[in-house]
Amino acid sequence: MNRQTFLAALISLCALPALAADATVNYIAEMTGMVCAGCKDHVTASFTKLEGVTKVQIVPGDKAGTQKVTVTSTSPNLTKEQAIASLGSSASTYIVHEWKKTDHPAN
Repeated sequence: MNRQTFLAALISLCALPALAADATVNYIAEMTGMVCAGCKDHVTASFTKLEGVTKVQIVPGDKAGTQKVTVTSTSPNLTKEQAIASLGSSASTYIVHEWKKTDHPAN
């Protein structure tokens, strides 16, 4: 192996962890309790504080009175419990009914 090939291989190996860290995971939450723009802002701010979160999107849910929340994160292991805890004292107002990891964001 010549020096140039060795250096190219070494650089490629060093870049792998950085590429893996940039991979994002989407989590979909079905929630109730968000009745105004302030509610939406509170949930967005709370979920943004979770590890690795880069984006929070809230759209109307499939059922009346529900919202579908898509959380995009670099963390592959966010849990429903962490999401609820991030809401703080408002956790009894904004109910997280479902939390699942998915490959597809909400529409």
